[in-house]
Amino acid sequence: MDIESVILAKVHDDEEEHSDAILKSDKFQQDLFFMERVLMENVFQPKLAAYRQLPVFKEPEPEEPIDFLEGEKNGEVEEEKKEEEEEGEIDEEQSTIPANLERLWSFSCDLTKGLNVSSLAWNKANQWPERIYHSPHGVTAVDFSIGTPNLLAVGYHNGTIAIYNVQSKSNVPVLDSSESPQKHLGPVWQLQWIEQDRGTTGDDKREILVSISADGRISKWVIRKGLDCHDLMRLKRTTASSNKKGGEKEKKGEALISRQAPGMCFAFHPKDTNIYLAGTEEGHIHKCSCSYNEQYLDTYRGHKFGPFDCAYC
Repeated sequence: MDIESVILAKVHDDEEEHSDAILKSDKFQQDLFFMERVLMENVFQPKLAAYRQLPVFKEPEPEEPIDFLEGEKNGEVEEEKKEEEEEGEIDEEQSTIPANLERLWSFSCDLTKGLNVSSLAWNKANQWPERIYHSPHGVTAVDFSIGTPNLLAVGYHNGTIAIYNVQSKSNVPVLDSSESPQKHLGPVWQLQWIEQDRGTTGDDKREILVSISADGRISKWVIRKGLDCHDLMRLKRTTASSNKKGGEKEKKGEALISRQAPGMCFAFHPKDTNIYLAGTEEGHIHKCSCSYNEQYLDTYRGHKFGPFDCAYC
């Protein structure tokens, strides 16, 4: 009996150790993570469908018991008719309501409670928040790589640019410009990964990282052994001549260049990535070329203050 008790106790201990090993294994944790995603997709399916303009799946109604009284059935039929009439009235009222915005969902985190949201970027390969990075400086811009979606570029308020690998468990960036002599000297207000054509055919593309900063520079970053950079444009502050007669158009070259203008935003042409727009703090939007960094191709005036975003339509 003693030998049997010892054997059973040993088997029980081995089963507990095996269960603990399974619960603590990386494979089990990953399976739980994917299962959580599936459950959340079921819970938020109506809102996700509304966001993507897909049909909403309704929960099937449970089947009614057979032994209901006829009177109860008749009463339920009358109630259903009333509900249908009320729904029809509601539909008629909604048809006259103007378009509005519906809040689908929001992400919240105790670590960021009370702080300002300074930038937002969607990852098309993985749209679920999985990691939290603690940065030494204020984050002003973020963007995911197009060709390598696991690379996240981050622009900081002190002018540094860092690139993180979100697939890695390390919180240290794989590349950063903190030691680069060409780093920005002001806040990086926007950065974006751009696919540019290498040849004339347009079949061969390469991805570059473009940033604009309050130091008046639009820079192109290329990943080689590190982050190599050169300026696409040094934004210059322009002041139109004030003593022009009414109706007289401003001629090219008559603008007075005083000093560099802080850059706020940029947008590349969707078809010709050699052409882009740049918005400055003085309220102007400049049309520029990657092949010509000495002067603007054109300038659009109309804002009194710097635009925070611009885009090609």
